[in-house]
Amino acid sequence: MSRRRDAPVWLVGATGLAISAALAFKMLVNYGMDPTVFVAFGDGDSPTQRAYVQQRLGEITVRSRFVHDGKFFFAQANDPWYSEPEIHAAVLDRPIYRGQRMLFPMIAGGFGLFPPSVVVWSLLVTNLLALALGAMLASKLAAAWGLSTWLGLSVPLNVGLIFELDIGGAGILAYTCCLAALYAFVTGRTWLAPFLFAAAALSRETMVAFAVGLFILWWVERGELPWRIVITPLVALAAWIAFLQVRLNGVPGAGQGWNPFAAPFAGIVDAFGFWAADPLRLLLDIALVAIVVAYIPLALRSRQPIAWGALPFVALSLILSANVWREVVDFTRALAPVFTAIPFLVASSSAQEIGAHRDQLAREPA
Repeated sequence: MSRRRDAPVWLVGATGLAISAALAFKMLVNYGMDPTVFVAFGDGDSPTQRAYVQQRLGEITVRSRFVHDGKFFFAQANDPWYSEPEIHAAVLDRPIYRGQRMLFPMIAGGFGLFPPSVVVWSLLVTNLLALALGAMLASKLAAAWGLSTWLGLSVPLNVGLIFELDIGGAGILAYTCCLAALYAFVTGRTWLAPFLFAAAALSRETMVAFAVGLFILWWVERGELPWRIVITPLVALAAWIAFLQVRLNGVPGAGQGWNPFAAPFAGIVDAFGFWAADPLRLLLDIALVAIVVAYIPLALRSRQPIAWGALPFVALSLILSANVWREVVDFTRALAPVFTAIPFLVASSSAQEIGAHRDQLAREPA
């Protein structure tokens, strides 16, 4: 009966697209329908970066907060093959680090064919379509596990992915590729999953962690070691970084590194003082951390692939620097897979309780 009441996957995807488009439209309206708001340019950005964008788009919206990845992906999308790195890559703060996240700007840039006036819109459209596709994939996974297809909305309603949309980040496409890889893997298309995990890693390198979580679950549950889902994305990343090293040789800043990590728990401890300056911020951040802590034992007991794929992100969060932990925008993006896995865990637990209750009633004498 419940299966017949489930929404079709396309409807879940369309609803997810409508939700995401509404969020984007609200932000566009607040900034006079100027798409450059998603380029996330700030007052503190360098004159070189400002000139680069203004030469291609004219006047741009300057944000006071949450100035993040969009401006870098805009530059990468204008030259995704790094054929003119002295022009485009020169405005990246850390060219190698930024350059390894290549899939999102490559798609948004039409593989180098779109002009900047199109790129500024296609960055947003690519993220909106990725959220809709992610909702459909999560819906398919839910149906495969006997859960409601409406769980697919846990993708567009994921707080970390909403922030990714806001700042023009690559995490939406990266996580959607992970969901596609997971769906391929659990439905028996194991040959396809490694390539989809490679796509995820080339959108955001930390998505290799999702493959690691799935690898561990398969080893624990089945005694199998699906090495390809981990090795393939690592090889793809290494090959692309080698290409970047050649193309960016001599570009200012190309040799610079950036370390988002710290000693275990040091980042959270350092960030706590920053949170404490604002009671509302402190309450919100502590609540989010508590949710993540409560998630760990639930995920470990569940044996749900989507939950185990998210578990390594919790481990990674323990060694993130204070710069990441200070802002809710940053640490929720880093933990985004957790916030989609939680509704799956809750729904799965409820379904098991209902099933157990039905079994008990069936065993009782009339």
